[in-house]
Amino acid sequence: MRYLFSVLVLASLAMAGTVTPDLAAELAGAGSDDLIPVLVKPVGRVDPAYLAAATAGMDRDARRDFVAEVLKAKADETQQGILDVLSSAPSEQVSGVRSFWIVNAVACDVTPALVRELATREDVQYVRYRFCADILIEPVDVHPSSCLDASRANAWGVDKIEAPEVWGWGYEGAGVLVSVIDTGVNYNHLDLHNQMWHDTDAGYHYGWDFDDNDGDPMDQYGHGTHCAGSVASNGTAGTTCGVAPEATIMALRVGVTFADEQDVWDAMQFSIDYDADVITMSLGWPQSQSPQRTEWREGEENILAAGIFHSVAAGNEGGDPNDWGDIRTPGDSPPPWLHPMQTTTGGLSAVVTVGATDTSDNLASFSSLGYSTWMYDAPWHDYPDSPPEIGLIDPDVCAPGVNIVSCSYTNPSGYTTMSGTSMATPHNAGLVALMLCANPNLSVAKIDSILEVTALDLGSAGKDNYYGSGRIQAPEAVSAALAVGIEDDMGGFLPPGVLLSQVYPNPASDVVFFDVYVPNGGQARIEVFDLAGRVVGSVGTGPLGAGSHSLSWDVPSGVSAGIYFLRATGEGQVVTRRLTVIR
Repeated sequence: MRYLFSVLVLASLAMAGTVTPDLAAELAGAGSDDLIPVLVKPVGRVDPAYLAAATAGMDRDARRDFVAEVLKAKADETQQGILDVLSSAPSEQVSGVRSFWIVNAVACDVTPALVRELATREDVQYVRYRFCADILIEPVDVHPSSCLDASRANAWGVDKIEAPEVWGWGYEGAGVLVSVIDTGVNYNHLDLHNQMWHDTDAGYHYGWDFDDNDGDPMDQYGHGTHCAGSVASNGTAGTTCGVAPEATIMALRVGVTFADEQDVWDAMQFSIDYDADVITMSLGWPQSQSPQRTEWREGEENILAAGIFHSVAAGNEGGDPNDWGDIRTPGDSPPPWLHPMQTTTGGLSAVVTVGATDTSDNLASFSSLGYSTWMYDAPWHDYPDSPPEIGLIDPDVCAPGVNIVSCSYTNPSGYTTMSGTSMATPHNAGLVALMLCANPNLSVAKIDSILEVTALDLGSAGKDNYYGSGRIQAPEAVSAALAVGIEDDMGGFLPPGVLLSQVYPNPASDVVFFDVYVPNGGQARIEVFDLAGRVVGSVGTGPLGAGSHSLSWDVPSGVSAGIYFLRATGEGQVVTRRLTVIR
């Protein structure tokens, strides 16, 4: 829901955009008619704390729908001026325009002159070069499964985490939708065909192919089918490879070898729009490719707000646990819950990063090691690593990832063996499907805390930059999930009253944007006060419908530089945010 006071007038934003260094280098060598792939980042995003407060007390489906609605409204509002420029430009100057809301951004191919025009707009934060890169975390080994492996009732990783014990309790993942963002899935494999998602009303069968932009996410590479099998293979062809053999698989195919970030963002948006409970993603960008970490963290914070668990591979770079940069992006984003040994603190996101172990619970030699840091990245500047600070411990957990048997993409009744953190990640997602099958009311933070607390501690005591909190264990995790009541998981929160997000930009000179949440609807008054308590501006007074509202205030020319307070009054409550005006 998005309601605006009639007195509001849309205005341009107060912050001029910039061209990033990588794009400046491309512009220097580009011809005037060349089309350069860029990403345009508008000024403004939804405040994660606001989303968390507004969704307190909501169930999983309501939270997912509410957050998607707010994110889309913010993208509509902040991108409109940019899209107007692109739509009015001659066709030979622009192509491939794509708008996103999971990350508030617009992708397009434009001429150098149009790049410069966009970068000088006050509603543009920056324009950067958009690159394609190898995002798959390639297995370190792929070979046909042996006769012995193929004859097992369950794949060894499934048995190692003791998933069959949980199946005996009646929890096999039924009713849980797991989105597999990968190279697609061989949906004709006997172990997976009856586990595939269908959305008949929309005409989507099995998922979507964002690489070819069609409705056939058939795997032609093998990686995605193998990962999907570790989530939900039910053993029809002979071996149960899935941790949650009754879970439902949504196949979302992105670039097979080389892809852009936008394919993955499309898949993440699709996952939210079509009610995924869990996302598993065995892909990521190595730090050597200079990924746009800030955009990824924004997206992962929004996935957390939507109440979706995200299992992400750490990477196969190995590395040094005492240095940062070996965990791939977005696996380097923070988890939903901070372990007590995570003494250096900061913000949260949906990501639970997964390393790989072998049959003896040894850490795989290829498994990427922590730590990560965000001390250099605005607006967070958190998880510093300057002693005594320790950065962000990564990975969060480990799971079986060496010589993993799972479904073949070429043989609908066959299996293949792969090794990598890509193989560990869907084991973790499958366990989360079992936990949600047992207790659908679990929050993402509670799921993460249970996974980490119940993991088999390996290596140094507690959480470390090798094993994280340890190797996941299914019976212990599901038992803990069953013991969590709704009130316990929600922290006793009641549905919120009137809420006011942080204002953006802050400091500001021309206009500020913010969101107001009204739980029941009714009369509301929004004003701006100076330090002396005098009203210096009125955003509006009138009825607001129940829900979230994207609003703005044009800073009058007569308002001098200084500190002011934005105050929202409604339903018997008053909430205030501090605002700095610069001139």
